[in-house]
Amino acid sequence: MSKTPAQRCIDALPPAIDALGGEDFCPALLALIDAAAPFDSGVIMGYPDSGELLVVHNALHAGDQPGFGGAYRDGLWLLSPLYLSAKAGVRGFFHILDIAPDNFRDSEYYALYYSNNGVLDHTSFLVETGDGTPLAISLERTPAMPPFSSRDKAALRALAATVAALARRHWPGGLAAGASQQGGLHRQVQQVLQAFGSSLLTPRERDVVQLILRGYPSKSVARELGISAQTEQVHRKNIYQKLGLSSHNQLFSLFFDALAQPLRPGVDPLVAINTTT
Repeated sequence: MSKTPAQRCIDALPPAIDALGGEDFCPALLALIDAAAPFDSGVIMGYPDSGELLVVHNALHAGDQPGFGGAYRDGLWLLSPLYLSAKAGVRGFFHILDIAPDNFRDSEYYALYYSNNGVLDHTSFLVETGDGTPLAISLERTPAMPPFSSRDKAALRALAATVAALARRHWPGGLAAGASQQGGLHRQVQQVLQAFGSSLLTPRERDVVQLILRGYPSKSVARELGISAQTEQVHRKNIYQKLGLSSHNQLFSLFFDALAQPLRPGVDPLVAINTTT
């Protein structure tokens, strides 16, 4: 007779406790979570105040490695619902749709990361270290597995307090960060978002761009701004024409280029890009 998720977790908990403070803790923690609801891709990420993305443990499936190592780590993570929720103080267990904008699966962000990398479904624990540093334990399923069921999510949610307690105990003093970045990338992203395209776009067009970059699909952009879907499409067409773009991938790439420019408060980073091309 097969064991229930609760019984499997009871078996997996002692090894996780024994691994506290050691190099085997992260694999043991993921094994505990997998006992509650299996997944085939997982990564533990920290978001310290230095503004870095710290990949604490990487157990991603092979198909997701290129996407995670490419666009995501190049800057897409700064726009992810996971990161934005963690920095806003959200804690607990969540399905990605619990913390993402409405109709997230229709968004450019979803196509760029999830669809392109074969990610079928995504859940996460948002916890923190002993010093309050946000930590995301990201769990993904590829098409090789079914989406997370209601029973899966209930089992994972029941484990949330245990996962949070183990994380605080294992990292009592926070995460060992690399070189800090002055001012932090979080503030930099917000400043770049505010100035992005200001030399070329109208204020309303910039509102549309900011929502697109934050993962809002067309219908949600229109609803958020109180405009019709047709008006949103007109704004989108004008944005692409003014910026010389033909796809949402190019829009994200241009934003990443803008992030790489020296930060000048209130100045459109596209000005620097245009003068060097």
